[in-house]
Amino acid sequence: MELTVLVVCFLVMMVIGVPIAYNLIISSFAYMMVSDFPLVIIAQKMYGGMNSFSFLAVPFFVITGQLMLKGRLLELLIDFVNAMFGRFNGAIAMVTIGASLLMGSIVGLAVAAAASLGVFLIPMMKKEGYSPAFSAAVMSSASLLGPIMPPSVLMILYCLAVGRTSIAGLFMAAIVPALLISGAQIFVANRVAKRRGYVAHGKVDTREKIRATKAAFPVLMLPVIILGGIFSGVFTITEASAVAVLYSGILAVFVNKTVKLKDIPDIFIDAASTTGLVLLLAGAGSVMAWAIANEQILNHIIGPLSTLPWWVFLLLVNILLLVVGCFMDDYASIVILAPIIAPVAWELGIDPLHIALVICVNLVVGLATPPFGITLFITSPIAGVKIEETVHEAIPFLVVTIGVLLLVTFFPQVVLFLPRLAGY
Repeated sequence: MELTVLVVCFLVMMVIGVPIAYNLIISSFAYMMVSDFPLVIIAQKMYGGMNSFSFLAVPFFVITGQLMLKGRLLELLIDFVNAMFGRFNGAIAMVTIGASLLMGSIVGLAVAAAASLGVFLIPMMKKEGYSPAFSAAVMSSASLLGPIMPPSVLMILYCLAVGRTSIAGLFMAAIVPALLISGAQIFVANRVAKRRGYVAHGKVDTREKIRATKAAFPVLMLPVIILGGIFSGVFTITEASAVAVLYSGILAVFVNKTVKLKDIPDIFIDAASTTGLVLLLAGAGSVMAWAIANEQILNHIIGPLSTLPWWVFLLLVNILLLVVGCFMDDYASIVILAPIIAPVAWELGIDPLHIALVICVNLVVGLATPPFGITLFITSPIAGVKIEETVHEAIPFLVVTIGVLLLVTFFPQVVLFLPRLAGY
């Protein structure tokens, strides 16, 4: 009966549109009442779920993204990628994907990439003669690289929610999939552009490439500092995020001189808002995870599923998470489903880094799938089109993204060879 109350309450709250964090808390409260557990457990578990030093990385990465946006550092990245790819058909679309990859290597948030880059690049694509729907679709799909290319806030949340998984190891495992997805999306953008006759910018001479590289070099060093410091063991994830804020702040305030003191409060408010959402979900998810563990659901699941071949289990996981991603955001899905799926995968002998990456990439794809894909809701209004039009144009990009997902799902060596080289 207690489990039924928990599930029914959660589903009802979801249907009526209660925000997922409050849904988790209310459903857990109903479970506690029916089970006659002391309500103080809710506060204890929420505090335990939020009390992690690694969560300090979230506001720091958000602040870094805001400094890049307000400091006009993104424009330097865009100029650099444009100098490299401008001679190809679909140049601006390819620039959008390349800039999203670089943005992801600094900030790690899909919404940040879709909003900050979209404001610049969608109007540029439209000005070049690209259809508004195609422009929105490119930006919506490219922004998925944010939570996949390390550092990733989603992957930090996964590791803290599930345990037994190294954050640095997961970051290293995500590099190859991020590069493969960006390459596949660039290929699609180029093919579509050639078919539709979207113009190229013309070949850029070596002198212009050198100029763009020199201008963007300080910004390009930021992901090198973040990832190089993490993987070399010079500093932790949280320390890397603080260094990123310091470095980007110096560039934005003292080098470019485009960020003023009056901009600081807005930057901090944005960071506090995003961090509050992540922390609230982490805390609420910890309460729900405790309730699920108390009902010994895993014991009932592991038995039947442990007889399946590993590839059948991963296929089922892909199907489940792709469907879930259409209706729930990635953070909520991580805190609810990852603690259930991961232990079953471990029991089947699936590597913790491998299942972590499969879960995270699956849920990231959901950010660009209807009916509730958040990047669709961000990019479509910027382009001035209906979401349905964006979805239609985004299908080829989603197909190749899912193709890479299936590759890393069934060929784990693709994602594990880098972490293995580093000793993870």
